[in-house]
Amino acid sequence: MPENNISFKAKCAGMIGNILEHYDNALFGLLAPFIAPLFFSEKDPITALIMTYGMLSLGLCARPLGAFFIGWIGDVFGRRSALRVSLIGMACVTVSIGFLPTYAQAGVAAPVLLALARVLQNFFAAGESIGGAIFVLEHTASDKKNIFSGIYDASSIGGVMLASLAVTLLGYCGKVESHWRILFFAGASTAILGAWLRDGQPGIKEKNVERALPSSWKSLWALRALWQWRSSLLAVIVVSGFSYMIYSLSFTLMNGFIPLVTAVTKTEVLRANTVLLIFDLLLLPLFGWLANVVTKERLMLFAAGFAALSCFPLFMILENASFPIVIIMRVALVTLGVAFSATYHSWTQELIPAAHRYTIISVGYAIGSQLIGAPSVAISLWLFRQSGWIGAPALCFFIAASLAAIVVYKFSKSVSVLASDVPNEV
Repeated sequence: MPENNISFKAKCAGMIGNILEHYDNALFGLLAPFIAPLFFSEKDPITALIMTYGMLSLGLCARPLGAFFIGWIGDVFGRRSALRVSLIGMACVTVSIGFLPTYAQAGVAAPVLLALARVLQNFFAAGESIGGAIFVLEHTASDKKNIFSGIYDASSIGGVMLASLAVTLLGYCGKVESHWRILFFAGASTAILGAWLRDGQPGIKEKNVERALPSSWKSLWALRALWQWRSSLLAVIVVSGFSYMIYSLSFTLMNGFIPLVTAVTKTEVLRANTVLLIFDLLLLPLFGWLANVVTKERLMLFAAGFAALSCFPLFMILENASFPIVIIMRVALVTLGVAFSATYHSWTQELIPAAHRYTIISVGYAIGSQLIGAPSVAISLWLFRQSGWIGAPALCFFIAASLAAIVVYKFSKSVSVLASDVPNEV
């Protein structure tokens, strides 16, 4: 079988689960303003929205555990084995969310069951996005890794776009509150295609998988690797947190925040989401290519630094803003996010040797996204409610952007030393 054909199949197999993960996560965030009253009907609208958004951070414990477990499978038994476990688990949980009762039907059990489903969803999703990226880039030539890092992130946007388009269509029909379950059922169908691509392509070969470990070491091997590469792990946590925060603020917070501070409606916000996602999708490969020209470290450093300097003015112009001003603000936010995140996967993979790559990057991304990124939506809304200041949500953004800039600058001097595709003994 030709190598280029194998690589194409490997890339498709790696990206399909990433689409499902981002569809699921985006769907929950997009539906939050609509389903919050269904699961927290005894609360006032803002409190119900905060509590629903708060569920986005339930992965704080579940994702690191899932990342460690699935990452260990990926490093020891193979990338495809890990991705198979992750994909099937996500599909099952996604379907179960569609069967959950509302508060009117089950009382307090409804939000409890929703929270439990989110925990399980986060556990299985923990190794999917990072594992898929590793799978794709390990089948990519070195001079094309930045571009395919951007293309892989574009597949993430593809999942978000599917969710946004689905919610927007139901919104125009006025049936989101009554037909939201269908969207979760539809998400599981992606798993069927993913399973076929991954298991039905015997020509795809595993690369950089460590299978020769002494059996006595296997239980502690991943823990020892996390400690040995702790500096790189911390770097992944910080950078992942900021990258995830940009996404959360751009496409989750804005859905609930903009209607609170402007005359723009929820439906108009969702309509803008779709256009912005297309814009995001097109920019990602472009910035991946640009990273080959200016280096990915310089591009990420510029994006993080400019984001820290501009975040307060960007949020403050939203006060009573018209629809065009809202669009301009969101375009600026999305562009900064793309510039920083387009080469995220190729940057992180250069920090970790191949033998430990799946575990360390998955755990780092899980901790960063859930400890820094995911809670930013609920915290930003809480800061706004407590202070009444429209610029309050930018505080989290400023801190995360500043830390990310420092980390990228520090590791830009040592990444060439750390990068290795040769499995290291621990």
